[in-house]
Amino acid sequence: MKKIVAVAALCIAGLSACHKDAEPVGTNDATVMLSSGEKFVTGDVSVNPGDSIFFNFTITAKRPMKFVGIQKNPVNQTGFVTRDTLKTSELSYSTTKRLKADTANGTYRYRIVAHDTSGVYIGSQDLVVTVKADFDFFTYRFLRVPDTTAKTNTCYMSATTGEVFSYTTGGAKSALIDFGIMYDTTGAASTVATDDLRFCLYALSAPQGQIPFYDISTWTKNATVMKKATSPGFNTLMSAGSLRAAARTNLASGTSNKVTQLAANSLVFFRTASGKAGCLIINYANGTTPAMSSYVNVDVKIER
Repeated sequence: MKKIVAVAALCIAGLSACHKDAEPVGTNDATVMLSSGEKFVTGDVSVNPGDSIFFNFTITAKRPMKFVGIQKNPVNQTGFVTRDTLKTSELSYSTTKRLKADTANGTYRYRIVAHDTSGVYIGSQDLVVTVKADFDFFTYRFLRVPDTTAKTNTCYMSATTGEVFSYTTGGAKSALIDFGIMYDTTGAASTVATDDLRFCLYALSAPQGQIPFYDISTWTKNATVMKKATSPGFNTLMSAGSLRAAARTNLASGTSNKVTQLAANSLVFFRTASGKAGCLIINYANGTTPAMSSYVNVDVKIER
């Protein structure tokens, strides 16, 4: 199941996306005429993250207007992303406003609204602007420790498609595989736990001495680079831009083709062989041995 996150807005600092929009108050005594043009909003519209969009409109009213503004996800009659004060009270007013779409995706309501000299609502028109997603979010994927007999445990994953593969199914799709999972027993024999490697995420280009029963000599071995990190939080990565920025910071040094000691809430930033930035979080880790019953449950976000 592929889940595309839809939680975003147009970039206006300090406005939250999680609230209930307020309905207009009173009779609508204004009419809004929207002009067409490149990137002009003439009705409900979908845009790319970070796009510039233009509201070119004329608003006419049955009673004099003193203030004309645009609200985003309106919660009251006072919060505006832009607002003009008319020199005199007018029955008609024209203007063009340029706003910038957020880098995150989602659906938001914008209200072109007029008020009189006392700030009393005259009328408005609502428009829905949808910022299209530019990253993929794959959730609830199970990566299991390699099994030696049936070889059907899903121990490989394509971060770009969200698919998981076993050794049996992976050969034909190896060009899609970005990483695998294993349980490394290094350090298990010592009396201290700090040297135990346990669950490991690795690129197929990494040595795999502990799973010789999987012959991948003829497979494509994508050289994914990765690094375990603690920030930024997985839930804050809401766009391709934020994924790229976080990966650029975390992968600037100390990268590897294998990360170890993974447990619940471990965060791994990676860059695929094709250059796509992504992040994986371990939701749950089950098992403390390389037994075939051991597995991790993961979520993955990756830029498109």
